[in-house]
Amino acid sequence: MPSPICLKWGYCQLAINKESGDVFATDFDRPLPVRIPPLGLFVKYGADVTVTEAATQVMVRERLCGQVPIPEVFGSTEDENQRFIYMELLEGKTLLERWCDMSEDERLTVCHELQTMVKAWRALTPDQHDYYVEAILEHRPTLVGPFLGENAVQQFQDTCGIVIAREEPITFTHNDLVPLNIVLTPGPSPKIAAIIDWAQAGWYLAYWEYCKARRVRVHSDNPRFDDAVQEEWWAKYLPMILNPVDDQAYYHPWLWFVLSKGF
Repeated sequence: MPSPICLKWGYCQLAINKESGDVFATDFDRPLPVRIPPLGLFVKYGADVTVTEAATQVMVRERLCGQVPIPEVFGSTEDENQRFIYMELLEGKTLLERWCDMSEDERLTVCHELQTMVKAWRALTPDQHDYYVEAILEHRPTLVGPFLGENAVQQFQDTCGIVIAREEPITFTHNDLVPLNIVLTPGPSPKIAAIIDWAQAGWYLAYWEYCKARRVRVHSDNPRFDDAVQEEWWAKYLPMILNPVDDQAYYHPWLWFVLSKGF
């Protein structure tokens, strides 16, 4: 838990955030996060923020033992139906911000780094001995689980309405691996500084990570990261990071689920 001075300064900065005039700054569910550089502190808060996100980030950081750079969580609290996660502030810009200025060699280096990191968290195994699926599907509490037992996979897919006949392993999944959630080191020859936003991470079916990463379209303030660049990211670079899945067997049934549930 942060010291009282961190909390006091943090809340002061939240007030400044609200006076910024940015439409998202006053959003109750998902306001802009607050950066406090003198304290090396980053505060993510809002009604949609959960203590589960903080616990997940702590668990993954501890179990990966430095294989994936993840900001350290100092603590969390709640105030007026909003949750606050206090974590390490890391220097750098997102892949989204830097991508268009990177050389092809720099892009390939970053993709290779990401591939290694993704393999690390997908190699995690549940602490429990029971076979289970525990997905975090935003605003869909009936789809969260956990689904327990030897038929956990079938329970989960039946609940979601996903028709995939093949047996799939349960794999730890970030579930929001997009350029906005990948932070790069400053300066030339950038490296991965952090993977952020573990809010939707959980135990999903193995095909889920690729399907979700391929589906999510990033809404960017950077006009250079346009639809053509987004399409190139999906088609050329994402397969370097995650093994693609067969469209007919996996992606299309998953996509039907997403569209039918209104995600």
